[in-house]
Amino acid sequence: MKATESSTRIFDQAHYQKLIEARGATIRSIVPELGALLKFSTALDAGCGLGFFAEILRSAGLAVTAFDGRLSNVEEARRRYPDVAFLVGDVQDHHILDLGSFDLVLCFGLLYHLENPFAAIRNLRRLTQKGILLESMCLPTEQPVLQLLEEPSLEDQSLTDIAMYPSEGSLVKMLYRSGFSHVYKVAPMPDHEQFFETPAQARRRTVLFASFESVNSPHLIPFAEPVVRTDPWAKPVSLPVKAFRRAAKFSKKPREEKFRSFAFRWIRWFPLPIRLSFDSRWIARNSIVDQRILIGDFEEDEVRFVQGFLHPGQTVLDVGAHHGFYSLLFSKCVGPTGKVFAFEPSPKERERLESHLKLNSCSNVQIEPNALGGAVDDRDLYVVKGGDDSCNSLRPPAVPDPTEKVRVHISTMDEFLDSRSLTHVDFVKVDIEGAELDFLRGARKLYSLSKRPVFMMEVSDLRTGPWGYKAQEILNFLHEKNYLWFEIEESGKLTVADTSLSTYDANYVAIPREREQEFADLQKLS
Repeated sequence: MKATESSTRIFDQAHYQKLIEARGATIRSIVPELGALLKFSTALDAGCGLGFFAEILRSAGLAVTAFDGRLSNVEEARRRYPDVAFLVGDVQDHHILDLGSFDLVLCFGLLYHLENPFAAIRNLRRLTQKGILLESMCLPTEQPVLQLLEEPSLEDQSLTDIAMYPSEGSLVKMLYRSGFSHVYKVAPMPDHEQFFETPAQARRRTVLFASFESVNSPHLIPFAEPVVRTDPWAKPVSLPVKAFRRAAKFSKKPREEKFRSFAFRWIRWFPLPIRLSFDSRWIARNSIVDQRILIGDFEEDEVRFVQGFLHPGQTVLDVGAHHGFYSLLFSKCVGPTGKVFAFEPSPKERERLESHLKLNSCSNVQIEPNALGGAVDDRDLYVVKGGDDSCNSLRPPAVPDPTEKVRVHISTMDEFLDSRSLTHVDFVKVDIEGAELDFLRGARKLYSLSKRPVFMMEVSDLRTGPWGYKAQEILNFLHEKNYLWFEIEESGKLTVADTSLSTYDANYVAIPREREQEFADLQKLS
């Protein structure tokens, strides 16, 4: 229901409205999904202010009760949203438990205004039947600590003149210790600068979800309880002593571990030339993919499969080439008589892709700067600023790092095949962060080639979630095209995939049914 006419309050100011709308968009996005999973029917909005979020919950079909510590806020909320039950209450007082219990408890913008946020969380846990969605300011430290700060006497601040501001780690620890068995960070965070690090400010806010049972959602990233291992009473150790202890500890490590320790510190500041497992040269930097490559834990099963399948003279499409790991592998496998087309729409990632291809003299790889989808278009690509740069997506990705928008052109595979007069494709690797189904819809000509290609594709609910579909739909789409799905074993060999799982998060191989025997014979030879 639309809010009724009322006087302008501090929460109606432009800067507040921007923050409220960003947080409201997150509620609108995640609550229906969680509600379907956990069967929400009732909700409580704790610290409801003027009722903005309570109304969003009511619009989602929930029976909503809301309370706030200020009578003036409650009276205004009742005027604006008469279909919601608004009450006056103190979340730190045990009498708040008289409200009963609710499937979902929402607590946005409240905890950091309290003298005792842990008492509040204990009460909220007792009010919660299934899950709590919590938003708060948080101190910029990984340690589970709280800081006592003075608050001005304003209507958007504490009821008293002092409050305990928590760190994100302390919020997580309090949620676990109050009785919740699972805690998650919500991703993506609300689209507002306070939820991301900026050149001038550390990240100031977070959004968490806690529940009594495990919840499998692409918007939830599990958050383990922080453990403090340092002694707060220990005196600082001088730099020479600290350096000596580190050197002594380092000297006892095996040679391979010594290199990894050195490499992980080096790439924080400088590029590091290394050799990949298939002998291509690589410049490691401080990204998550680079870190996994350094420890030998980046898709080695997939590498073994590709090495066993591809051979010289073949044509390969690398859709979502990123920095070129697979493009380099494909280039080696198909040799100078083969051809690789590497699709990478992000200018930042394409720069590293180009440098790796040049470093390895890959004359058989051609870079295509377009994204691929179901229709020709121009859209924003969300480019991750942090180390998770392999998660760039045409939808806001489910990662904690901030993103920036880059306008890119989207083509279709059908258009590309026509423009290159390609009538033969042997292998297609697709890893485009949830856009896989869109890509398949724009690649109809691949399914009608005289010898249909094999696909290796990321199938992950974490990535398809922001696109609004289940990863199962990728399997169903190619199954309807008479493809068979396989899992990749540690040896690089294939086994028939279980296509009845509730969720997926792996790379799978799809083989045309008419080529099943060919692959069976190939695996016997390998």
